[in-house]
Amino acid sequence: MSFKDAFLFNLESETHLRDARHANQIYTQNNFAFTPKTKFMYHVNFIPNPEIGLGEVSNTFKFQKEIGVLVKSADLPSFRASVENKQQYNRKKNVQTRVDYEDCRIAFHDDNTGVTRALLEDYYRYYFQDANTITGTPLNPAANGAFGSRDKYFSKVPNYGMNTGKTKPFFNSITIYQLSRRKWVAYTLVNPLLTAWDHGSVESGSSDFNENTINVAYEAVQYTSGTVGGDTPAGMADQSIGYDTTPSPHGYLDNAMNSDADLSKGLIPALVGLGTSALLNKAFGNKNSPSKNILKQVATGVIGGIVSNVLSQNKLPVPDPQNNVTPSTSIGHINGRMMLPANVNSLLSIPAVASQVMPALINSGALPNTTMADYNSATPSVKAAYESDLRSQIAQGDQNLTQIASNALTDLGYGT
Repeated sequence: MSFKDAFLFNLESETHLRDARHANQIYTQNNFAFTPKTKFMYHVNFIPNPEIGLGEVSNTFKFQKEIGVLVKSADLPSFRASVENKQQYNRKKNVQTRVDYEDCRIAFHDDNTGVTRALLEDYYRYYFQDANTITGTPLNPAANGAFGSRDKYFSKVPNYGMNTGKTKPFFNSITIYQLSRRKWVAYTLVNPLLTAWDHGSVESGSSDFNENTINVAYEAVQYTSGTVGGDTPAGMADQSIGYDTTPSPHGYLDNAMNSDADLSKGLIPALVGLGTSALLNKAFGNKNSPSKNILKQVATGVIGGIVSNVLSQNKLPVPDPQNNVTPSTSIGHINGRMMLPANVNSLLSIPAVASQVMPALINSGALPNTTMADYNSATPSVKAAYESDLRSQIAQGDQNLTQIASNALTDLGYGT
């Protein structure tokens, strides 16, 4: 960067290093639409085959909901495509030949009840006869002849390995849900099979918690999404497994301060109804003393300012004043960032300008089911309708469209 650059020395720019405007516009606008998801908001649902085990008394079925809650961590699906490089008359050409699904590792808490251990025991007993063949005593597991040193010479050799006669799969599916902003996206592992399972380890000098882990192979992935509510995702908000369904007190606070809430209820009306003096008397007592009177005077100003501000704003939190935009009658950016909607629409009324800005607006997805190809192939009247719709959204205060149009107009040399 040049030492003559005014931006470096903050000679002309009023916004340089003033706030996190760049991060705010990317991550917090539009109700945190592009904020990265957190890893700890998830749920896993295991669907065993209803034809396996002993039905309702099987451990896997009996604790099916608890198993999903006891998942400590889970890998989301990953894919690897095999690509071969071919020669096409000396031109290099990449060709896809297959797709491989990488195993998902799922770790469970090794709970005191033994629920997750029982899941692995059920799976082992279902697919592998070794666990069912050993029916002797702990001191002599081969008492019935199984696993004897010379059992191959017996007249009737016990079954071993996968000789269980089972033909149905143990799991129908395993679904991993990601949760965010009261929405969910899900990855369903189709026809899952365990390629490895591990009961952890024991160690006398450790204070760590033990865990059971499984590696899951699958044949395909189904992508789904939806809204959190009721029993969706399945088993997540079930009271029978300890889910807390009592509304949070934060919800009452939010409702009391939202513009569409009943202001006869909530925290702020309670403060107003109680009265500032009564509230302070409860906090500082009724006795008069110089120190308490000073504290009461300070608190009176603070509480009075908060209550009056909340009742006038009727919404929290109060925006930072330095981020408030200042209206301007000139065509240009607000605080050097975003143009006024009226100024944007004024420029978009110029056909030569609109033709260069419309691609960015249409590609934003503001017109559902309308692509740039649809716009280019449309008749003049349909194009005019598209443009009118976009200008109408901008005039109604759509900040996303206004920002996109401002950026495009700035690139064209307008508003500088």
